[in-house]
Amino acid sequence: MRFIFFVVGLFLFSTSTIGDEIQEITNLYRTWIVAVEEGDIKSYVSVLHEDVKLMPPGSPPFEGKEKYKEFLKPVFASADYEIDVKVEPSVDILGDVAIAEYEYVIYLKLKEGQEAINQPGAIQASRSHNAYFDVLIKNSQGKWSVFRHTWRDKGYDMAASDSG
Repeated sequence: MRFIFFVVGLFLFSTSTIGDEIQEITNLYRTWIVAVEEGDIKSYVSVLHEDVKLMPPGSPPFEGKEKYKEFLKPVFASADYEIDVKVEPSVDILGDVAIAEYEYVIYLKLKEGQEAINQPGAIQASRSHNAYFDVLIKNSQGKWSVFRHTWRDKGYDMAASDSG
């Protein structure tokens, strides 16, 4: 009988822990949205792993938190952003690694005097619907951070669904 209580207790403990982990990752994405909409580089990079790799479509990857920070400077200096969450992050946790998939529509408005964002890999369209795929890892202090970040354009999906 004690064994059954132990197993049930272990299951309940792991479920609440996984739920807490997913909530922490969900909060990480909320922080990221606010940082993008406010053009706050410090908050944006606060959720990145030191060895992060940004893999934008059609551009070479950027590796490391400092390079990512440099990437963001012309991006936030040139435009303001609004994010419309189409699909909340779906998170799968595998030990100290997590995978997150989600969809955002990003609205970009160039700042006065700007004609484009002079940064390879930056989103350029005034409206883009993207499906994102991230790998997160948990550090030794138990904090989650984005380790790999990439996306693909969902615009073709909308065109295909409109015609069919």
